[in-house]
Amino acid sequence: MKHESTDYALITGATGGIGAEFARLLCHEGKKVILVGRTLDKLEKMAAELGARATYIQADLSLPGASGEIHEACVKRGLKVDCLINNAGAGLFGASIDLDPTAVDRMLALNMAGLTGLCSLFGKDMAGAGRGSILNVGSIAGRVAMPYFASYAASKAYVHAYSLALRAELAASGVQVCCLLPGYVRTAFDDNAGIASVSYRKFSAGNSMDAASVARIGIRALGRGRAMRIAGATNRVAALGMALLPKAFLPRVMKRFLDHLIAKG
Repeated sequence: MKHESTDYALITGATGGIGAEFARLLCHEGKKVILVGRTLDKLEKMAAELGARATYIQADLSLPGASGEIHEACVKRGLKVDCLINNAGAGLFGASIDLDPTAVDRMLALNMAGLTGLCSLFGKDMAGAGRGSILNVGSIAGRVAMPYFASYAASKAYVHAYSLALRAELAASGVQVCCLLPGYVRTAFDDNAGIASVSYRKFSAGNSMDAASVARIGIRALGRGRAMRIAGATNRVAALGMALLPKAFLPRVMKRFLDHLIAKG
């Protein structure tokens, strides 16, 4: 059932992939949305698609102070946020010692510091109002030490742990916190992560979910008060298998598998 709301859902990384699907789904349900992204023309295009329920803030969450600037913009414009969806994130693929340290710094700032700042600022507002919800998009990669995605997977492990701790802290305030853990999703992630291997990309595409399905799972989990939700039955089975294996063993197996894919070109 659709519902009309005067408050807003703020969605980061909202111009494509899962973020855009979150925005479409919530607008369809009658929710107003604030789209946050780096690229102005993409924000304008997405806002035009969604119509009167959508507004936007241009920001780069990998930069210091960006979360504060977003919060300040909402306050100045009188936009009350009762739902925060931290979807923005990035990955970098490759041997850890070969990655550009500056690029890694920006990725870690986006995946962790930007998310944490928004949770702190908007979470405080929500706690003061006695209601609200926060959905942080992690990754099933955060459940394991992952060769060639070492920094990315570690950042998503942070998102998972931070979300569960924040949920406990805000439990008495009326604010719900949920962490969504997708696996492979049909987005521009592989392109943006710098994955050149055709074999890897075929494997990724063959095991991926569509972004709209992942968004629906996330919104449903948030509405049901779930602490955490792994998107997709196959991913839930995979996560169970990961949990049963020794922590030092699985990365070695994964590296051999990834080396095999990469060697195929």
